[in-house]
Amino acid sequence: MIRVAVIIGSRADDGLLIWPIKLMKEDSGFEVEVWCCPLSTEWEFHPDWILLLGDRWEIMHAAVEAHLHRVPIAHIAGGDRTEGSYDDAMRDCISRLSTVHFVTNEQAFTRLRAAGYVHVHLVGSPGIDYIRYGDWLRERPIAEPYVVVSYQAETIDGTNELPALLDLLPEKLPVFIMPNLDRGSDEIRQQIMTYSEQHRCLVYDALLHNDFLNLLAHCDEFIGNSSAIFYEAPELGVPTRLVGKRQRGRVRPWGDGHASERIVAILKSFDREQVSA
Repeated sequence: MIRVAVIIGSRADDGLLIWPIKLMKEDSGFEVEVWCCPLSTEWEFHPDWILLLGDRWEIMHAAVEAHLHRVPIAHIAGGDRTEGSYDDAMRDCISRLSTVHFVTNEQAFTRLRAAGYVHVHLVGSPGIDYIRYGDWLRERPIAEPYVVVSYQAETIDGTNELPALLDLLPEKLPVFIMPNLDRGSDEIRQQIMTYSEQHRCLVYDALLHNDFLNLLAHCDEFIGNSSAIFYEAPELGVPTRLVGKRQRGRVRPWGDGHASERIVAILKSFDREQVSA
């Protein structure tokens, strides 16, 4: 029995981990728990693996704690580049702490292999698996034409291009999703609230992953600098408009709808002696 703790840091990785969690829970060879950040100081469940995704500061803290507990880490989406965000450095730190690397694109695979990492596997994006096979599609949530706007803080230098973005919005209902809690996000939130007081629009503080996918699938355009412009929107066939440099260097992930199956199979192929070697 392989004991796996899957760590959820924020909405940024929550939805992308749904399908790997589902497959492991359906496999009798796994015992799975899902942990949310911040982690408890007492680990009553002692996993063989920590599975985590991405580059957020919450995930980096969890990776450090797992490392201190001497639990091997399997990291999804290492090797990416986002030169306009401080997440870029945190992603590299998480890779350094990890034992197995599940990358989503060929460029990421090349970077990690060139850096000397051994257990690097090109699996694709597990988020694509859920879009293809998950039960998330609903009726159109808004009758009239609308655009979805998700603008995150440019954490590398504090540049804020939201005012210019607002001036160029099309003549359709804007639906805003508030930014993650990053340095500079308070200013963006206030600007969105000020705009909403003067214009007709909708504002969501956050959405469940199913609701987000359904909202995105029916929109006319997705505008901003969210990583979803590269991950979810292309798979849904949604037109996008990328703003700013937060995602500079990121590429669309490779995926054929079987990333989660590969992740599960690779985890099952290791034993503790291999991991410790």
